[in-house]
Amino acid sequence: MADRKREWTITTTSGVTVSGYLPRWAQEDPSEVDVPPEELAARLADITHHVDFPGQMLDSYSPGNPTSHDAPLEILRSSIDCNPYATGSDPRCPVVNIRIAGEFWLTDLGPKEVAGLVAKLRTLADRLDRDIIPTLDNARSDWTNRPMTSTGGRS
Repeated sequence: MADRKREWTITTTSGVTVSGYLPRWAQEDPSEVDVPPEELAARLADITHHVDFPGQMLDSYSPGNPTSHDAPLEILRSSIDCNPYATGSDPRCPVVNIRIAGEFWLTDLGPKEVAGLVAKLRTLADRLDRDIIPTLDNARSDWTNRPMTSTGGRS
């Protein structure tokens, strides 16, 4: 049996029907019925095919947190988005958007930009593993073995 073509459909109250391709990866179907004809263009411009990818949760400190406790923070939440009827210079093909944390985003990334980010994150992970962990171990050892002060405590 042939795979059935997926489509979204918007039908106006005047009977005009517009349809388009609905990607398999899209989490929602933007189909609507009984749309006022004068709103059709706006509804088309608002169509977004979207799929979310969760980020990594970290316990983090923020001086703005009303308690002194660490709070969970999601970093690097990603999505693939496609706005087929985008206006202006907005891309009409699928792109990756990544929320770094809070209100900081990397947007409209293509495959080369995502690969570049992956390389930078690998470099950062390697630096943490190769440079920072050994330096921290040495710093802790140095701190533990620091000389005693004349008052009997460690300096």
